[in-house]
Amino acid sequence: MMIDQPYSAFHETKKGFWHHSRLPYRSVVLLLICFLTFGSYYCYDIPGALKGKFFDHFQGLTQLQYNLLYSLYSWPNTVQVFLGGYIIDKYLGVRWGCFICCFILVVGQGMVSYGTQIHSLGIVLIGRFVFGLGGETLTVAQSAYTAKWFKGTELATAFGIVLSFSRLGSAVNFDISPAVMDMFTNSDIGGFTWAMYAGLFTCVVSHICCMLLNWMDHHAEKSKASEDRAMSVQSCEDDIFVEADEVHLSDISSFPLSVWIVFGVTITFYASVFVFLQNGVQFLQQRYSTTEKQAAFVMSMPYTVSALACPLFGYLVDKTGRAIIWILISTSSVATIFLCFSFMDNFSPIIGVVGMGLCYSICASALWPCIAIVVDMNKMGMAYGLMTAFQNLGLAVFPLIIAPLLPDANRPNTTPAEFAEMYRDVMLMFGKVATASAGLTILLLLADIKEGGWLNASAAALQDRELKKAREEAREAHVTGYSTPAVYTHHVHHRNKYLARLGIRPHGGPRLFPEDFTQQITARLPDYAADMHRHFPWDSDLSSHSYSSRNGRPYEPLDREEGHHLIPATRPTQSPQPMVSI
Repeated sequence: MMIDQPYSAFHETKKGFWHHSRLPYRSVVLLLICFLTFGSYYCYDIPGALKGKFFDHFQGLTQLQYNLLYSLYSWPNTVQVFLGGYIIDKYLGVRWGCFICCFILVVGQGMVSYGTQIHSLGIVLIGRFVFGLGGETLTVAQSAYTAKWFKGTELATAFGIVLSFSRLGSAVNFDISPAVMDMFTNSDIGGFTWAMYAGLFTCVVSHICCMLLNWMDHHAEKSKASEDRAMSVQSCEDDIFVEADEVHLSDISSFPLSVWIVFGVTITFYASVFVFLQNGVQFLQQRYSTTEKQAAFVMSMPYTVSALACPLFGYLVDKTGRAIIWILISTSSVATIFLCFSFMDNFSPIIGVVGMGLCYSICASALWPCIAIVVDMNKMGMAYGLMTAFQNLGLAVFPLIIAPLLPDANRPNTTPAEFAEMYRDVMLMFGKVATASAGLTILLLLADIKEGGWLNASAAALQDRELKKAREEAREAHVTGYSTPAVYTHHVHHRNKYLARLGIRPHGGPRLFPEDFTQQITARLPDYAADMHRHFPWDSDLSSHSYSSRNGRPYEPLDREEGHHLIPATRPTQSPQPMVSI
C-alpha cells in the first residue's frame, strides 16, 4: 500500500551530524563565504596602507595618479558588476561566478605585483583595472551565496559576519603590509614588492576557499535533490526542484522605489567613509604630525572595529528589525564626525576613526539585507550587482573630486595648523556627502511607509511575514502540483511538472490509460506536448503509471464512443484528502 499525502506532510529523513541543513555544515559554509573576499579586501587597501612608499617607489607619481589606483578599480564596476550579477543569475550560476571572479583576482593582483617589481606604473594600473573586474562581482556572488544559505531572522547576522571578515582583510592589510615591507627591505626585489606578493598570496587563499565552498554547495544541492526525488516517488507535488524562472535585464523596472533609494544611500555613505579612509594616512601625517607607521595603525582601527562589531550589530538588527532607523543613526553620526574634524581643532582622530568603524558596522549590517527583504530570490544577484555598481560609481567619482582639494603628499615647511586649514574644505566635502546619505535615509523611510513598511518593520513582523509566505507557497504547491523555483532540472521532474499543470499526478498503480495515451495528449494539448518532447523522451514510461486528477479522482473518458479524452481538472476549493492506491 502507498499513501499519497498532502504537500504539508513532508516525509522525514534521517539527518546525520554532517547533513547540509545542520549547524556544523552551515557554519563551515559561512566561514568559506567569509573568506571569498578576504583577499580582495586585503589587496584593495594596499595603496592606502603604503601610500608614502608608492610615491617613493614610483618617482614623479602625482596625487591624481595615486587616486587612479582606486578609481581604475571602481570605474569598470559601475556597469560591469551589474552585468556580472545578471550573468550569474541567468547563465553561470553562483558557483561558476565565484570561481571565475576569484581567478580574475589572482591574475589582476599578479599583474600589480609584477608591475611593482619592474617599476612599471602602467602595468600596475592595468592590474588594478583587471583586479576590479573580479573583486566587486565576487562581492555580488558572495551576497547571493549568503542570501541562498541564510534567510529570515538569520540573514542580517550572516551578512554581519561576512562583512566583518571582509573588513578584517582590510584591517590585517594595514598591519601586515608595513611589517612585510620592513621584514624584506634588504631583499633583492625590495620589501615594497614583497608586500604586493603577500597580497597575491591572500587572493590564492580566497580562490582555494571558493573551490571548497563550491564543492560543499554542490554536495548539499545533490543531497537535497536526492531527498526530494525520494519524496516525489509518492507525490510529484513534493518536488521542490523545478525549472527556475527566466531572468531578464528588464526586471530591474520591477524594483520598488525603496530599492533605488537604498542604492543612493549606498553611493553617498560608502563614498564619504571609504574615500576618507583611502587618504587617511596622509591626513593623519600632515594634520596630526604622526609617522607613517602610526598613521597606518590608527587607520586600521575602523576595519578592526567593524570586523568585531558587524556580527553584533547584525544580530541586533535581526532581533529588533527597524533597519531604516539603524541606517539613519549611522549616516547622521558619520556626518557629525566629519563636522567635528572640520571645526574642532583638538578633536581626537582615534575617536573619529573608531566612531566611523562603528557607524560602518551599523549601516552595512542593516543596509545590505534590505535588498533580500523586498527583491525576489531569482533577481537577487542582479539587485546586488546593481547595488554594488552604484557603490563603485561613488568610489570611482569621489576620489577624483577630492584629489584637487588635498595638499601635496610632499609639502615641506608646513605647520599642522596650516594643514588643518587646508583640510577644512576637504572634511566639509566629506560631511556634505555624509549628510546627503542621511537625507536619503529619511526619504527611504517615507517610501517604505508607502510600500508597506517592511524595511522598517519589527523583527516579529518580518518573521510572521516569512512564515505566512512559506505557508502560501506550500499551499500553492499543493494546489498546482509544483512548488517554488529552484535549479534542479532532471527530466523526470520536467515531466512531473508538466503533468501537474494538466492536473495529472503519477502515484504508481495499475495502468488506467491505453497504450496510445501519449498521442492522445498530443492531439488534445499540442503546446504542452511540444514542451515535454523537447525536454525528455516522453514515450518511455508515461503509460506505465496510473494518473489521477488533483481532486483525487481518476480521469474519465469524455465520451465512451470517442475513446479516451482528458477532462482538464478544475482547481479544488479545499485541500484534497490523502489518496490510497493499492
